Amino acid sequence: MSMFESIMVALDNLRVNKLRSFLTMIGIVFGVMAVVTVVSIGQAGQASVLSELSNYKDGFFILYKGAGDGNMKAEIKMRDLSEARKLAGVKYVSSTNSYQMSEMRGSEKMQFLISATTSDMVKMQKVDIVAGRFFNAQEQRARQKVIVVETTYAEKIYGTADRAVNRKIKLSGGSFRIIGVYKPQKSIFGDVGGTQYKAYTPMDAMPDTGSGAGRYLSSLEFIAESPEDMDETIQELKQWLALRHNAEAEDFKSQTGKEVQEQVSSIFSMLQLVIGSIAGISLLVGGIGIMNIMLVSVTERTREIGIRKAIGATPRAIKQQFLIESVILSFLGGTVGALLGLLVGALASFVLSLPNVVSMWAIVLAFGFSATVGIFFGYYPANKAAKLQPIEALRYE
Repeated sequence: MSMFESIMVALDNLRVNKLRSFLTMIGIVFGVMAVVTVVSIGQAGQASVLSELSNYKDGFFILYKGAGDGNMKAEIKMRDLSEARKLAGVKYVSSTNSYQMSEMRGSEKMQFLISATTSDMVKMQKVDIVAGRFFNAQEQRARQKVIVVETTYAEKIYGTADRAVNRKIKLSGGSFRIIGVYKPQKSIFGDVGGTQYKAYTPMDAMPDTGSGAGRYLSSLEFIAESPEDMDETIQELKQWLALRHNAEAEDFKSQTGKEVQEQVSSIFSMLQLVIGSIAGISLLVGGIGIMNIMLVSVTERTREIGIRKAIGATPRAIKQQFLIESVILSFLGGTVGALLGLLVGALASFVLSLPNVVSMWAIVLAFGFSATVGIFFGYYPANKAAKLQPIEALRYE
């Protein structure tokens, strides 16, 4: 019997026992679906985070105080931010502090996450301004209460982004004038904890700034003049900060944009591997189901095997027949599972506002694993069928 004839016979046997074949494939279907879904969502999340990081210009890095019981003088202050702008090797420098504020609109309380930063921030990373403008250095020095809000807020309250410009907004931190509207990038962490509108305002305009010179900052963000010499610039800045605060250069830590991207990729890859491995257990369970049903099939078709052997079928042909049936069961289950996995992954990406990433290697891996499961768990029943003696098989009732 040729390979094509074996496949057709296998499909006929599966058609005869439709419900049993379907129930046998369930384990493979859900196993493959879980693997493809997990990997697709993981890659979509990774792509989303890396896309956010790519908004920063080349040569981006941050400096911050290291954790632990280091020198207590190793702090970063507002005056460090002002002086760092004058240093060689520094193209732009900024810092950002976050504040939770709210606005009452009638009976509705609207939550805001305010990023208090500097005018240089817009030169360091991409901010998609759709109406108005970003605040400038003069407004920052004058401590003007101006604000740049996101499009979601502007459109909800004022109808369009253009109509929001020059309007007043009264937050819990004071009254601000809207000078610009920007379109925020969709994020994997979008509305975690509820709807929260994002906005930018000058750091010096915040109510707890005081004179500003002695204010502590969590970090300094830089764009190096020469990205190729960034490592050297980082070391020089650490030494400069240490000298200013009577500390050690090792008390200050750094992180470049490239290092952050590598860490994000590593974390998402590890999560995909761990969760995908757990999901892959159902493939193993599905394989055991295939072995069980194939053993039942061998028992039911013992007389058929005896007749085929009596008219000249070789043990190899018998083994091939049952292996093909096992692989087809796994392959069909893998196909259905992959399609469902892509559908669930696309739906999850839509709900979470993530890019829809089709993971081809996950599909190939799932199909490969399905075929392996079919061969591995189908071999014992196929081998058992091949070893049946014709006379004993013909006597079987």
